[in-house]
Amino acid sequence: MEYKHAHPINILENTSRFFLLLLFPVLRGLLLSGAGFAAWLAGAWFDLMIIAGIVGLGFVSWYFYTYRAGEDGIYVHKGILLKQVRFIPYARLATVTLEKPFYLAPFRAVRLKADTDAGNAAISDFSITMRRNDALALIAKSQVPFQQHNAGLRRVYHPRGLYVAILSLLTSNTLTGVLFFSAFISQSGNLLGQEFEDRLVDSLTSLAKILAFGIPPVAAILAYIILGGWLISFVMNLIRHKGFTVVRKEDVLDISTGIFVPRRYSIAVRRVNLIELRQSLTTKLFGFYSVFIHSSGYGKQKNELSVLIPAADEFEAHRNLKMLLPEIPVGHKQVKPRLRPLSRFLIPPLGFILGLFVFFFLCYWLFEAFREIFLFVGIMAELPALWWLLLKIVSFFHTGIGKKGDVYTLSYTYAFVIFTIAVPARRISKVMFRQSLFQKMADCCDVIVYSYAEGKKRMVVPNINTQDAHEMFGTDIGRMAKKPPKKRNK
Repeated sequence: MEYKHAHPINILENTSRFFLLLLFPVLRGLLLSGAGFAAWLAGAWFDLMIIAGIVGLGFVSWYFYTYRAGEDGIYVHKGILLKQVRFIPYARLATVTLEKPFYLAPFRAVRLKADTDAGNAAISDFSITMRRNDALALIAKSQVPFQQHNAGLRRVYHPRGLYVAILSLLTSNTLTGVLFFSAFISQSGNLLGQEFEDRLVDSLTSLAKILAFGIPPVAAILAYIILGGWLISFVMNLIRHKGFTVVRKEDVLDISTGIFVPRRYSIAVRRVNLIELRQSLTTKLFGFYSVFIHSSGYGKQKNELSVLIPAADEFEAHRNLKMLLPEIPVGHKQVKPRLRPLSRFLIPPLGFILGLFVFFFLCYWLFEAFREIFLFVGIMAELPALWWLLLKIVSFFHTGIGKKGDVYTLSYTYAFVIFTIAVPARRISKVMFRQSLFQKMADCCDVIVYSYAEGKKRMVVPNINTQDAHEMFGTDIGRMAKKPPKKRNK
């Protein structure tokens, strides 16, 4: 089979970051200046030459990058003076991702990415924009090592829209929305001019002041930034996971999701490192879970989530997990914190609540002119602190470790998220038992479990009785955490 080039649209993709920044100002000068085409060309010829040079470099990069989808793997050739040849076996692939952005649809082009456990955590092992038929043929070849039984049974999971909305509520991040909106304003300034950017910012600031409803303007602007950022993130998550579907056929998980940028993930089951059930305090009270998996290449892109089940109640979550990934069962807790280290769960949030109260009380008393602001900010700061206290109370009863077959189940909380993780023993790279002075007095320790693929996954189960922890891991993996005794020289 001969080597092929990427789709020609890849030339513009490689240069678009610089190409558009020059092209839009040049065209704007043509449209807004009344001097005529000849006068515009006399002033813009140098910019046009730079644009042509950028496109030329993109063409050279495209021409000297070729690939071949062989019977056993992907062969990649690239480089001009220094030739590079790479081979990626299909049997070592963890995830193959197919992206179909709406702006590539008219060109019948798609973006394909392939990842292995030995790859870079930041970028894909193989990433290329290619013709749609070539991409589908490559995905079919990549699945051959994992579909050798010819069993035609397909298990399909398609969640309700409500469950996708619950996932969006659980994973929406204010910072993500604010950064997205900031990038939008910044790029609008680059493309449409600084005057447009200034007017847009002034209009939004004036609108926030009008809608303050008696709240200090600074506090109102801050509140609307937080609310607006969260709302933008929520809508982005809804769009990204619309039409979410999982199909299990033999040893492959085929996941489809998205509207404007539809994505399809082909994941080798044997490369799945662990299953992660997540809850917030709210979803735990209502009995809902969101389920994620850890597999190289899935969920590594910006704002991407490695979702398996967007949301489900306890019964549905376990039933669907048995259907999609029966190889990694989620077990029950067999060891958990005893009553003695309860204070280690409660002291951090109680200390934080008291510290915030003292700080804002002093600010309120010392700075009379800003009392309204300090009162508002103090109340807003205490709310997440109180939420953290409730979460720590729940964490005491949730934390624990269990084992079912050769799969460990780790239950703990981190930040404001409640985790239940099922990880096979073969996927655990290291176990550590960490004990502080105060934990030694309470006869407990933190169990730190590492799983490694493209990147390191660190799971910490706190305040487990020391003897229980060693008994749980001592016969299998616990001895890995102990350093072998040094040999003495005679």
